Amino acid sequence: MAISIDKKLLKRLRVLYVEDDDTVRADLAALLSNFFDKIYTAKDGNEGLTLYKEKQDNIDIIIADINMPVLTGIEMLKEIRKFDKDIPAIFATAYSDNEFLSEAIKLKVSEYIIKPLDIKELMIALDSIARNIYHDFLINQQNKELKKYKEIIYSNNMVIRTDKKMIISSVNDTFCEITGFENSELVGQELSTIKYNENDISIYKKMYDCVYHNKTWNGELKNIKRDGSYYYADTTAVSLLDDDAEVIGALIIQKDVTDKAIKRRDIQSSLIKDKSEIFKKSKESVSELHQKINKLNYEIESLSQELEKEKHQKDNYIYTLEKYSLENRRIKSELEQAKNMSAASPEIGKKLMLLTKDNTDLKIEIKKLELKLESIQEEHGKELKQQKVNYEVKIDDLDKEISSLKDKVEVLGTVESVSQKLAYWKEKAKNESKKVEKLEREILSYGDKTLMNKIFGGK
Repeated sequence: MAISIDKKLLKRLRVLYVEDDDTVRADLAALLSNFFDKIYTAKDGNEGLTLYKEKQDNIDIIIADINMPVLTGIEMLKEIRKFDKDIPAIFATAYSDNEFLSEAIKLKVSEYIIKPLDIKELMIALDSIARNIYHDFLINQQNKELKKYKEIIYSNNMVIRTDKKMIISSVNDTFCEITGFENSELVGQELSTIKYNENDISIYKKMYDCVYHNKTWNGELKNIKRDGSYYYADTTAVSLLDDDAEVIGALIIQKDVTDKAIKRRDIQSSLIKDKSEIFKKSKESVSELHQKINKLNYEIESLSQELEKEKHQKDNYIYTLEKYSLENRRIKSELEQAKNMSAASPEIGKKLMLLTKDNTDLKIEIKKLELKLESIQEEHGKELKQQKVNYEVKIDDLDKEISSLKDKVEVLGTVESVSQKLAYWKEKAKNESKKVEKLEREILSYGDKTLMNKIFGGK
């Protein structure tokens, strides 16, 4: 089954790889360079620590062997954790040891992989870390955007925070500047205490009801200042939620529209006054009266449009704030789920790492059995080859022996022939000897015996 690796996410990252074996380091670094933006390498823990201190702003992940000279991987990460608590780390080792496992949990090691490295397992671990890093990046980006929106809202508007009972918990500096109240004077007071006396309390009840049901409320309020005067505020109230989407309070955003409200009221009063004068001064030119009316209507329309524009802009801010707040909670929830298995608690992390250790021990045992099987196959193969060679030698020896026997048989045939010839000549010599002896006897019988004995020897 093919593994799913997000190459775009990996290509955003830079890796520090620490390994004392030159060949392994060179091979894996070459492989990883196809996936990551940059690969930094070091031959031992001391060199890795020095390199990380120099390049820490450009390093996103650490991959390190545990057993190295000068400074081990564990010792190197301990030093790094003194000034960087969050850099993800993957340990590779040829051993599975409870002591290493315990240290790995304390140092917040992301993965613990047994050597020789399974590239598929390593890439899955790196992809998981890359996704977590990207989620953190998104959260940080959205937090920055939320902060910008917050700064815009806080710098241009009066902001009041309340709890779920609509008790004021804080007000911003802009509110204090406009109303003259101090933050400490209002904290703990119910929101409706700042309403101007002539305001109907039912308006606040409607606002509270919207907040309780996580709905946005918009309206214009007339509130009191510390000196007893009043101000008009274009007001928006939104609910504050916890991680479980439960209402925990409200955010009240107000824009001071006192000048516009007074001007609008003056225009309305002026319009009424002018209309009265029109009736009184019926002799005045109709065209002049229409011009005045049109002018006043135009000013009212302009003010209304400007007010609507301000409301629309504020609605956009509120909508964006709610959108990013929900998105922030969603991504945060996903991140917590992603990290839940390893970071929920040291005990859970330790159990998971122990399960990982059992799994890796089983992998080691399987690897040993595979190596033993390979060794037996290799040994039997050698024996078979040796027996084959021995039999081939024996066959050669037998061939030579057969050839030798054939030669002996041929020699035996030659010897038999010679023996027959020798027997023939022996028999012939024997017959000749008998003839000579017979001749000697005949000579002796006819000659002087004494003389003959001297010549031929005594018989």
